[in-house]
Amino acid sequence: MASLMTAEDIVALIQDTIVNWHAENENRPADYEILTDEIKRIRPLNEHRDDLKMVVADLATINIEMWHEQDKIRSENDDVVFRAINNINPLNQHRNDLMEEMDEIFLDYVTGDGK
Repeated sequence: MASLMTAEDIVALIQDTIVNWHAENENRPADYEILTDEIKRIRPLNEHRDDLKMVVADLATINIEMWHEQDKIRSENDDVVFRAINNINPLNQHRNDLMEEMDEIFLDYVTGDGK
């Protein structure tokens, strides 16, 4: 069964994820395209796991990616907007998958059905 994290642990993990994401992506080109394989690198789809810490970190990463892509939608360059929209759609689906994963972890915890 997954062990739950404290609110302080979750906040610290999200803050660390944000700092690390910016450090790792500071030289990312403006026209970077997020591909399905890149999202799968963050977390393979349809793979249930009991690691709440990993799910929280992946969810924070997805949110950061989406926020940066959503900023691009305000561009006056149609190509930039189109690429951003193409990036946001799979990111949003993956975010939904992660939220379902988190729901499963919490449900397993409260019902005692976890491993």
